[in-house]
Amino acid sequence: MRSFRKGAFAVQYADWDRAGQSRFSRRAALTGLVAAGALAFGGGRVWGAAPAGALSFLAEAAAAEDGRMLRLADGRRVVLPHILPPGPDRHEAMADTGPIRDAARGLADLALGRALRVDLSDPAQDRHGRLRARVAVDGMDLAESLCAAGMVRVFPEPRAEPERIAALIGAETRARMAGNGFWSDGYFAVQAADPPDFAVDRFEIVSGIVRKVTPVGDRDHLEFGPDWRVDFTAGLDRSLRRELAARGEPVGTLPGRAVMVRGWLRSWNGPFMEIRDPTGITLP
Repeated sequence: MRSFRKGAFAVQYADWDRAGQSRFSRRAALTGLVAAGALAFGGGRVWGAAPAGALSFLAEAAAAEDGRMLRLADGRRVVLPHILPPGPDRHEAMADTGPIRDAARGLADLALGRALRVDLSDPAQDRHGRLRARVAVDGMDLAESLCAAGMVRVFPEPRAEPERIAALIGAETRARMAGNGFWSDGYFAVQAADPPDFAVDRFEIVSGIVRKVTPVGDRDHLEFGPDWRVDFTAGLDRSLRRELAARGEPVGTLPGRAVMVRGWLRSWNGPFMEIRDPTGITLP
C-alpha cells in the first residue's frame, strides 16, 4: 500500500490536454503572461507583481490536475518540466487510475493554499498553451520535492540544462534507494537491459552493461544483449558524440561500462529507445 498522506485540500483531476493550442510566440507572450498573472488571479488581488520584463511572479494554486500540473487561481495551468508522473502508456488506457490520483494528491499537499514563486522556463509555454515553469514554495523546488517523495520520475525534455537534470535525478535516486512513494511497490522501477523483460510504448528507465556500440545511420546504437534483433538497444543521436566526449565519456569508451538510459520505448528489432539529448543517458 502506498504511503502518501491524505491532504486537507480537495484534488481536482482533469484532462490535461484540453487547453487550446497556443497562438503566441514565446518572446511576445512572456510579458503578457507575467502581467496577466499579477493582475488577474485572486479576484484582482496583486501578489508581488514582477518588475517590468521579469519572467517570475507570485501566484496561488487552485488545484493539482495531475502529478505535475497546477491550475492557478486565475485559471492558467502550469506544468513542471522534466518530470513524469504516473499515467497511461501511449497506446493503452490505465486499468487502475489510482496512481494518477495519488500523484495529484501529493502535489496538492505541497502546493495548495500556499504562495508560489513561478519562474518561467524557456520556452515559457508548451504546445497546449500551458505555462512551463519551475515552481517553489518557501524556497522549496516542487519538482525536486516530488522526485524526492517518489511521486514522479525524471523525464528530460530537449535542451534541458544538465545541472537541472542532475539535481532532479539526484532526488529521484535518493527516493529510489529509500523506497519512497511509487518506488516502494514496484510501480516505478529501473528495468534490467539484459534480458529485456519490459513492455514497449511506455516511458522506462533501463540500466545495463553496454556490450557493443554500432554506428547505424545517424545514430550510435548501444547494444546491451547478444542479439540486436531481439535485445534492448539504445540509439544515441550522432550529435551527442561531442557532448559525451566533453563529459569525459566518449562513445567509444562505453562498451563494458554500466549505463542508465531513460525515455520512451518502442518496438524495433526488440525494445528500442532513442536518446536525442545527453541528459537522457547517465553513467553511474
